[in-house]
Amino acid sequence: MKENKQQYQGALLSSKRFLPLFVTQFFSALNDNVYKQSILLILIFQAATVADGAFYSNVAAGLFILPFFLFSGMAGQIAEKLEKSKLISIVKFCEIPIMLVGVVSILTEQVWLMLGTVFLMGLQSTFFGPLKYSILPQHVAPHELTKANGLVESGTFVAILLGTVFGTYYITQAAGPVYISIAIVILAVIGYLSSRFIPKSAANDANLKVSLNPISSTKSVFNVLNAQTESVGKSVLGISWFWLIGAVILTALPNYVKHVMGGDELVVTSALVVFSLSIALGSLLCEKLSRSRIELGIVPFGALLISLFLYLLSQEPSIEFYRQTNESLLTLEQVINTGDMLWHFIWMAGIGIAAGFYTVPLYALIQQRTHPDSRSRVIAANNVLNALFMVGSAVLSIVTLTLLHWEISQLLLLLAGLNLLISLYIYSKVPEFFLRFIIYILAICMYRVRTKGTLNMPDDGVAVVVSNHVSFVDWMFILAASPRPIRFVVFAPIYYSPALNWLFKMAKAIPIDSEKANPKAFNKAFDDIAQALERGELVGIFPEGKLSGDGEVDVFRRGIEKIIQRTPVPVIPVHLDGLWGSMFSRKTKWRLPRPKWSLVSVTIGEMVAAQKVNADDLRERVIALK
Repeated sequence: MKENKQQYQGALLSSKRFLPLFVTQFFSALNDNVYKQSILLILIFQAATVADGAFYSNVAAGLFILPFFLFSGMAGQIAEKLEKSKLISIVKFCEIPIMLVGVVSILTEQVWLMLGTVFLMGLQSTFFGPLKYSILPQHVAPHELTKANGLVESGTFVAILLGTVFGTYYITQAAGPVYISIAIVILAVIGYLSSRFIPKSAANDANLKVSLNPISSTKSVFNVLNAQTESVGKSVLGISWFWLIGAVILTALPNYVKHVMGGDELVVTSALVVFSLSIALGSLLCEKLSRSRIELGIVPFGALLISLFLYLLSQEPSIEFYRQTNESLLTLEQVINTGDMLWHFIWMAGIGIAAGFYTVPLYALIQQRTHPDSRSRVIAANNVLNALFMVGSAVLSIVTLTLLHWEISQLLLLLAGLNLLISLYIYSKVPEFFLRFIIYILAICMYRVRTKGTLNMPDDGVAVVVSNHVSFVDWMFILAASPRPIRFVVFAPIYYSPALNWLFKMAKAIPIDSEKANPKAFNKAFDDIAQALERGELVGIFPEGKLSGDGEVDVFRRGIEKIIQRTPVPVIPVHLDGLWGSMFSRKTKWRLPRPKWSLVSVTIGEMVAAQKVNADDLRERVIALK
């Protein structure tokens, strides 16, 4: 039977279960940025001094973020309690009168009305955020989550770019305020109409009590977040940290282009285009690199690239030569024709692409590993943290650039270092990220891996995974084919070897020794296996009990039957092919891998019910998968 798990992005994008939400989110982000950029320019032009303009800009930014602090908890609780598609329609309908108020504020140029509209826009976004992310897993298959999040993220950043450019260009024209006023109302109406086509999604917890107290509701969603697994909690932290980096870069970008690159206004706009579109590109590429699954191994890869490109961007180009021949700011054509400054556009693009690699799997992981009846509240807590980190970005910029009189390049260098430290902290708390990174490098960069039967590997639920044993890295390839962690049983002398002990500890492997050599360790291993299965985890074993000496499948020992008798759970047979003869097998110890033509096949069979588990039968099932 052919795999139906791999799908083109267009198939999901054109589906009725996803397209209306995508369109709604796109026009919501577009409208927000058209209005915000327009009124920011009006406020700056109205200001008597540069300081006044900066004050208005900061007040507007603060008013937009303030509702996230005050009402995210309540928004998460409401999204959990009620049917989501109707709530989205209500939220999007409210955007229409908000934009009508925005029209009046633009045409009358009333500062207080503009700022009030910005606050209302932030309030609307506060209630929309938990809905748009928590509804995805209800209409999108688990193997489509990465693709769906990639499309949402890419669409959002394209919308931000278009809204910023549109708002900047038209508000400076004679009839600009009229065009902007018409546009924001039309965009609001389109967003509302598209929301009407979002499929219904049942309430996750209809009995949940909603608190109208901002403090208690916020405390409640953070209590829910704290109850999640370590991987979910640190994913939320990772996403919020990215928003801090992004906010610092976007705020500093105009000054960086002007004072470091020596570019004019068009160069600033071009830099914004490069950064925004590269995030969109990275979000789409993430789905391809992760093979339409949630691949946590890409997250450390993205984090390393962000630090690398931030460091490269912090290395100032020499513009003195160009200033000697041209005292004015450089045009876009001049920047493109000056070698080292052109590279800075490439570094910006690198940061954006890496950001897509970094954030998309984290969003997908939160959606997958959070229980449905708490998902909206976890996302609401994430929104509060995002807002807090964005405020932190402003504080960091003020302290370094204003109080300490740092150069922008020094701030970027600091971000590069802090990003490494934050990443190391997250990966030390959740070793799964780093482990998946190692597996990803091995399974993707050193070999070509073909996986069959991926739908047979469960996204949740307990089971034992059994496989033939060809090489020392078999467990890595099986883990690479699984959407979730697997705790493998490893021979104790190998587990405790100085070179590999850290890796097996990171993978939470279970050491086992022979019953004759160490009966205590033997019995403890079976106790650990039973405890892991009782917690609903996947456990992986190699029933042959040793590496193959000839590449063939040896006799399966009865330990698998003992495990199932003690804890009756289904068993998933897996067959590995292509590793015999590699440097990791017993055939050749020092043969280097051949990246271009070394093909490894991982074939996953159908579950075998606990009452049908027999060692000999499992061996035949594994052989049949070849």
